[in-house]
Amino acid sequence: MDAIYNDLKNGKIKSYNLETIIFEKTGNWEEANTKAAKLRLRFLEEKTGKKFEAIKSHYTDTSDSEKNTTGIEQQIGGAVVPLGFAGPLKINGDYVKGEFYIPVATNEAALIAGLSRGISTVNKSGGIKTVLKHDGMARAPLIETPDIEYAKNVSDEIKAKGELFQSMKVEAEKESRVTKLIEIQPFQLGRFVHLRFVFQTGDSMGMNSATRYAANAIKFLITKYPEVKLKSLTANLCSDKKNTHINVLLGRGKSIETEVIIPREIIEKTYGIKIEDLVELNQLKNNQGSALAGTISGFNANVANTIAAVFIATGQDAAQITESASAFTRAEIKDDKLIFGCTFPCLEVATVGGGAGFKTAKECLEILGCSGPGKNPGDNARKLAEIIAAAATAQDLNLLGAEAHGYELADSHISLARGK
Repeated sequence: MDAIYNDLKNGKIKSYNLETIIFEKTGNWEEANTKAAKLRLRFLEEKTGKKFEAIKSHYTDTSDSEKNTTGIEQQIGGAVVPLGFAGPLKINGDYVKGEFYIPVATNEAALIAGLSRGISTVNKSGGIKTVLKHDGMARAPLIETPDIEYAKNVSDEIKAKGELFQSMKVEAEKESRVTKLIEIQPFQLGRFVHLRFVFQTGDSMGMNSATRYAANAIKFLITKYPEVKLKSLTANLCSDKKNTHINVLLGRGKSIETEVIIPREIIEKTYGIKIEDLVELNQLKNNQGSALAGTISGFNANVANTIAAVFIATGQDAAQITESASAFTRAEIKDDKLIFGCTFPCLEVATVGGGAGFKTAKECLEILGCSGPGKNPGDNARKLAEIIAAAATAQDLNLLGAEAHGYELADSHISLARGK
């Protein structure tokens, strides 16, 4: 390894080629990945004059010996986030029923404490109900046509779901074992058309699959309409990793509704407030305050905290917290009880693929009972989405209760983060 390291240091080989070079000598892909990471970290230590023992000790193997892939590029070790749990949380949903301990990866004091109190409040009220109302990953290529009439004709033919759509569907699905094309939504701007493909992608989050299969369909479209040109396989209408209203209106990933009915006395005993106080604060803070701030789709107290923590724990794509936290928190009084819930239009999660199959992420999914593929394609990913939505709802309930009770929010964070 010293000879390879010297070549790396002297610029004779590139850092991203280390796995391949070492594999040629050892014949073991997993070993090549481990040694490549160590050499890169050695290189950084020498360049910076520092030692990085913690990074080295937390190396996580993301390689695949069958495919000869590295998982991520240029690996040097692992980053660690403290991991705790809350619960169990009682959930009655479409794909999830029972009590579940929630793995939470966070550096923030008070988050798990707040989530735990919210869960306790929900459980005392009989648990939380969840409903899945949409399941579809979107990818939106952009095509160019000769003129506006041509663009309209192509759009209309696709929308009609006739022969053209069916042929594009066949081409889109020809390489897939699980993924199915549900619809194509054309959006015309002049002679350009954004084609928003919607796929059901089983237990994978499906963004990469959607890109690949949409590309296959576009190739077929161009054979039928040679004057059509592809401008981009993804032109932001999808819309991925961005806070957009189209995902709120049409859904992306999993769209979940949650609801819990809480007797007045439970709110009064737990938070020292009346249910009217919580309902009023939800209106003033989550609706009025968010609108005044120019919020696009985050009309909630802070669901991102819980979503981020469970995403990190279970190996989800952390960048998709941006749109996954586009939630609307609801609170109303009926029959002298608080009806509380959230709408999550675009939770984008997976139990296979990406980081979901590696080490601690896989084990956290096992805690939730939804690691790997479901009995039916998509069942485990839907289950995970419902669990995350339920947990985030419990956290939002607790945060509103704490904020409605004077200075409790500040006092609790200071005491848990800094001690007495």
